[in-house]
Amino acid sequence: MRVSSDYQYQQTLFNMQSSFEQIAKLQIQITSGKRLQVASDDPTAMATVMGNKVQDKRYTNDIALVQDASAKLQSSVDALTSVQDLLTNVKSMALQANNVTTPAATNATLAKQVNTAIDQLLQFANQTLPDGSYLFSGTASKSTPFSVTSTNAAGQPTAISYNGSNQNSEVIVSRSVTASTMLSGQDVFQSRVRGATTFVGQTGAAAGTGTDNATGQGQLLVQHLATSFAGTSGVAAGTSSAAKDTVIGPAGAHSLVINDTSGTGASGTVSLNGGPAIAFTNLDSDLKVTGPAGEVVYINTTGITPGFNGSVAMTATGSLSVDGGATSIPIDFSSNQIVTDGTSGKITNVNSTNIRQAGTDQVEYQGTSDIFQTLIALRDTIANTQNLSGKDRSAVLQKQIAELDRTHSSIGDTIGSQAVQSESLTNLKDYLTSLQLNLGQSTDNLEATDTAAAVVSLQQQMDLYQASLQIAAKVNTLSLMNFIN
Repeated sequence: MRVSSDYQYQQTLFNMQSSFEQIAKLQIQITSGKRLQVASDDPTAMATVMGNKVQDKRYTNDIALVQDASAKLQSSVDALTSVQDLLTNVKSMALQANNVTTPAATNATLAKQVNTAIDQLLQFANQTLPDGSYLFSGTASKSTPFSVTSTNAAGQPTAISYNGSNQNSEVIVSRSVTASTMLSGQDVFQSRVRGATTFVGQTGAAAGTGTDNATGQGQLLVQHLATSFAGTSGVAAGTSSAAKDTVIGPAGAHSLVINDTSGTGASGTVSLNGGPAIAFTNLDSDLKVTGPAGEVVYINTTGITPGFNGSVAMTATGSLSVDGGATSIPIDFSSNQIVTDGTSGKITNVNSTNIRQAGTDQVEYQGTSDIFQTLIALRDTIANTQNLSGKDRSAVLQKQIAELDRTHSSIGDTIGSQAVQSESLTNLKDYLTSLQLNLGQSTDNLEATDTAAAVVSLQQQMDLYQASLQIAAKVNTLSLMNFIN
């Protein structure tokens, strides 16, 4: 069989086109540096490359999430570090105020500085991120965490409340990896670890055996109700006794010593609890007698029994209140009395066994004050708005300084936790970046052109193309005579 000239022509043309396509393909591979232009170039390699590119996008997304979380953590650490510095400065103010040589004018200035610190603390606690989210509002990131809910006559805050969520905001930064980036302000600034309740004052009240649920600082108001006298001395309560007596105690806790020097009850001396003796007459219906600890009783000596000389046991009843006297309970001189705040319903357990005087005790529910309550109470103590004695004021300041230390330590624990998370995220970012680089290298190896091999192939295809052109030239010169011959 003869091969027809048409077949020869078509085959030559096909070879030329095939060589030209290969030349063009190799030229693109060499100039672009990429071996894979379309899936047909290497279907298996192209499938791997496409999968790698999908994974690369995942790595890019995970790295971006890690960077965002790290930035939020760093903002949190910076804010809390500033809070620690602020607390350190406030502690210095408290120590200065607790120095007996500090003038009253200086204490007034220190109280104002603590109030300024409260405002600064509020700014730190309400710090926002560039997107407007609050750092310390937990999952309620668009709600302002803290706000002033009450002020005193000078416009200074007396109560600051938390309005955010009590749950930390957690983000997934990679598969099975989460980070707590926006903390609950309740956990950070209102951390509480209840300790023993303490009483500072002269009444003799102490912590009861029950568990309190009141928090922060408070006051125990111990009020005198009535005084009565045992025996046949003839002494009675004075006209001011109910309102002005400060003695409190069960029968025999306090005593009067009466000496009728006249023998007729007309005059003599009287003393309270071994205190200084003062003169009396049978005309005294409201005689003030003061004991060695400053306790006071008003007595009526108009009916002193003639010739009475001796000790008179007293009973003085009283009441307890933690809401300024709005609600109260009678003192029963037991090891545990439950005193309820009529406004909040919170309870304080009081050991009233040794209560011997009326007055107001400062109550410290240790470990329950949030950072704002601590600073507010410290400001008021430095200014001595409670009119405490020097000794009592110093005792309260010492407890508040201890509370500052506790809060400082608690903030430090939070900073440590955030720092650990930040370090973990940094390590995760480095790991993801390494994986992405390795993946990119693998993809480049699959896509990249082997330039040396491509150049050799290009030369071969060009030689083949030239040969095809020569064959085509010969085919085109065939005539009918050539075919016949």
